[in-house]
Amino acid sequence: MNINSASIQNPNRIAVVMATCNGAAFIEQQLHSILQQTLQPDLIIIRDDASEDTTFEILTRYANQRGFNISQNPQRLGVNENFAKAVADVPDGYLIAFCDQDDYWLAEKLEKSVQLLTNLTTDPTQPAMVYSDLMLMNEAGELIHTSVHHQRGQHRYEHVWDTFLYGNMVSGCTIVMNSAMKSIMAALPAQQDFIYDAWLAMAAFGFGKIAQLPQPLIHYRQHAHNVTFADHRALTRMERWINHWQNSWKNNTYLQEEIQLAKAFQLMYANRLPIEKKKKLEKFILLNNAHYLKKKWHFEMSFRNYWTNRFGG
Repeated sequence: MNINSASIQNPNRIAVVMATCNGAAFIEQQLHSILQQTLQPDLIIIRDDASEDTTFEILTRYANQRGFNISQNPQRLGVNENFAKAVADVPDGYLIAFCDQDDYWLAEKLEKSVQLLTNLTTDPTQPAMVYSDLMLMNEAGELIHTSVHHQRGQHRYEHVWDTFLYGNMVSGCTIVMNSAMKSIMAALPAQQDFIYDAWLAMAAFGFGKIAQLPQPLIHYRQHAHNVTFADHRALTRMERWINHWQNSWKNNTYLQEEIQLAKAFQLMYANRLPIEKKKKLEKFILLNNAHYLKKKWHFEMSFRNYWTNRFGG
């Protein structure tokens, strides 16, 4: 396998960035899926976050292969900072594909992502990224759900600025972005509760370019030791009514994480937003201490023009 063949197949050089931590059980399957891509990356940059199992020993077997850049943090940094350091290691001008340690990529994942990304903008200074849905598999690699977006109800509405404010629908491991997004990743605030994918997606929806691929291209492995989507399924209509009733009279945490993200983003990038998006962001942040029913009313107003299949399957 010639890891530099991407420069011949496509003028856009590609770097895969992977953050690992105690991933020995599945890391080789993921690497195999990367090395079987129809469009091969030029670089595979892997930062291990002080694993306590044999992850780093496995990775060192690849250290002498052309295109691999493998390093280990002396102490645990966490997902956000580890990925930020991996992205910082990517030379300017490369497209960047994020990669988790325990998933499995379909063979055309990079090819289709790069094709869509390069069609988004011809301006290399404009931040741009693409993302996709995910399929869920169990520890044994057996498919258990064909769409995370369907599982979470995120297929029922358009993915735009107005709907993104109320919940991130972009999974980090599906992101492929251009080099102009590197500075946004570098500006990711430390010690926040939100994950890097929401930060990047907010910038792309806010003042960059973003598009979703029409099909899922990753098998996301759901197991006991990773962050899963098990607790984020779409509620039934009865469950939604019960949830509304409970939240209408008690202190609610609805939108707490989303507003925290919005506040941090406003401090950093408010001046880069178009006027209308800036106003919507400001109104959203003002919901911080609002009653649950007021938050839900604003949700309804924001989504009213973007439902495509609200009560469907």
